[in-house]
Amino acid sequence: MSEIQEVRLGNCPICGGKNTLKALNHIHEIPYFGKVMESTIICEKCGYRNADVMILEEREPKLYTVRVEEEKDLFTRVVRSKSGTIELEEIGVKIEPGPASQGFVTNIEGVLERTRETLLMARNFKVQENEEESVKKIDEILAYIKEVKEGKKPLTVKIMDPFGNSALIGEKVKSRLLTKEEIKKLSTGPYVVYYPEEETE
Repeated sequence: MSEIQEVRLGNCPICGGKNTLKALNHIHEIPYFGKVMESTIICEKCGYRNADVMILEEREPKLYTVRVEEEKDLFTRVVRSKSGTIELEEIGVKIEPGPASQGFVTNIEGVLERTRETLLMARNFKVQENEEESVKKIDEILAYIKEVKEGKKPLTVKIMDPFGNSALIGEKVKSRLLTKEEIKKLSTGPYVVYYPEEETE
């Protein structure tokens, strides 16, 4: 089952275009997981875009982990909402949500490709600034990513979401509930974690 809804949102907060902002909501079912809505906000005037992923069934705050050891592990599905943190353990990369973070549905290969593109941009800046040590470190990470994609090096991938809106989906994936302490340490992007019991303390 898959359906796409278009919703008019009014004026663009970026360019001020009159009634140029719309949301495209794509609702579909992910096997062994449930219903997901991918929402993309677009301005028809200036091209502004913002994307998020929402799980339409209530989920608990979880940590998902998978160890990538061969090429087929790269096809593990990744559902990452604006509030999800991704960790690529062996290369020390952490993708944390910020005010402008985007949600997406992809696989581990897609996450590695996004990471590679970001590192290449960072490398260009470091080359211009003559920061040789930083360039060397980036080159080492890029080489490791290449070997992971070729099935030659292992990589532990984690995703954590205080709202339960992110996940890894695949036969090798392990998961557990996040503790309240872990939740408090996570960045939540544009969202806020609310603990009603703390108001009475």
